[in-house]
Amino acid sequence: MFRKTIRSSNLYRWLTIPGGIFIILSFFPRLGTFPILAFIGLLFFVLYFGSRFYENHLDDYLAIDYPNRKIRCYPGDEENLQLSIMQKGILPILNAKLVVKYDIVLESSYKFSEEKMTNTLEVPITLLSFEKKELLLPVLAKRRGVGRIRVIRLVVPNILGFSEIDLLYNRYHKEEVVIYPSLSEVKGLNLLDPRSNGDHQAKHSIYEEPLLQYGTRAYDRGDPFNRIHWKATAKRNELQTKIVEKVNQLSWCFIINVKTEYGTSMVEQTEQLLEQTAYMCRFATERQIPFEIYMNVRGRGGAPYVHLTLGEGHHHLMNALELLARVNPLGLTAPLLHTLNHLNQQPKPPYIIQIGEMSQQHHPFFKRWEQNGHSVYYLDTKKGASELAPLHMKGGRAINEKSG
Repeated sequence: MFRKTIRSSNLYRWLTIPGGIFIILSFFPRLGTFPILAFIGLLFFVLYFGSRFYENHLDDYLAIDYPNRKIRCYPGDEENLQLSIMQKGILPILNAKLVVKYDIVLESSYKFSEEKMTNTLEVPITLLSFEKKELLLPVLAKRRGVGRIRVIRLVVPNILGFSEIDLLYNRYHKEEVVIYPSLSEVKGLNLLDPRSNGDHQAKHSIYEEPLLQYGTRAYDRGDPFNRIHWKATAKRNELQTKIVEKVNQLSWCFIINVKTEYGTSMVEQTEQLLEQTAYMCRFATERQIPFEIYMNVRGRGGAPYVHLTLGEGHHHLMNALELLARVNPLGLTAPLLHTLNHLNQQPKPPYIIQIGEMSQQHHPFFKRWEQNGHSVYYLDTKKGASELAPLHMKGGRAINEKSG
């Protein structure tokens, strides 16, 4: 469980040499007796071999345990990381130091030092024989991302001598803190009026769901033959037509570009886009609107995108927020063109929302989708307040023409 490094002094080893000499001389009466020196020499031997025994066997029955859990929170929330340290053997651990390194998206109220990619936390600890301690390490969610303990090290001074034992925990720590993006308001979401057949009930719609029947009425000329309710007709002795719910399709598709045309990832801009996407995902969830997400981040198997499939509800929102939390603006991305090429071959919801920069080479995709009946919007951030707007003005001239 541990990779052990011993930083020891050779003092005891060198002192055993004169100690050994005096012990040997004490066996020769002609040379005189040296009981005190012999005792000191024996003591040095005891300390040396006891120190070596402590160093070699301290971690034989030492164990670290932790819960396999995922903590979900927002920036500014306080959480606790849990660790259990158990000494199941007889060798005590006195005045030791527990060193924990974790991702920089987390902060601690303990004394810690900030490094390039991690924070280092030091906690004093003493563990007696056959003792178990539960440690709660309070952390503060600093910003969007995923925080995890990266390094656990136990530094133990040798209680019998001048040495220090460094025990590096060499197993993967599975507990993680998923920090969702903050929610940044987006205006204009009410522009997305339902225009396609779907499963959301509406008072005024040209689309209907035959399975959602709630009554009958008298038959009118022009009613479909398969809409006749035969049992009601036989009961009333006149033709009756089924009344079904009028429904609309409100599904949204978010396309997020986290890479600029020149390949430079602008961290602050990306963070803002992710916060605005999180707001729109929550908006859709509160109104029971299904949504999916495409993002030009390298996925599994080298795919040029990451895709959250179409869904709705609170669990789907949590999956969406976790996906946004795991985005690394400095990680591997793919050209948006590759993502659009894939999406062009897939069935798409009636509403497509482009988030992030795009160039002229992307417009033919959006134009083709509009011609196929989809409504395409983009997130306009030019005016300070972010607002959702149709991609094209009347007359077909592009609003959001960016070169990269």
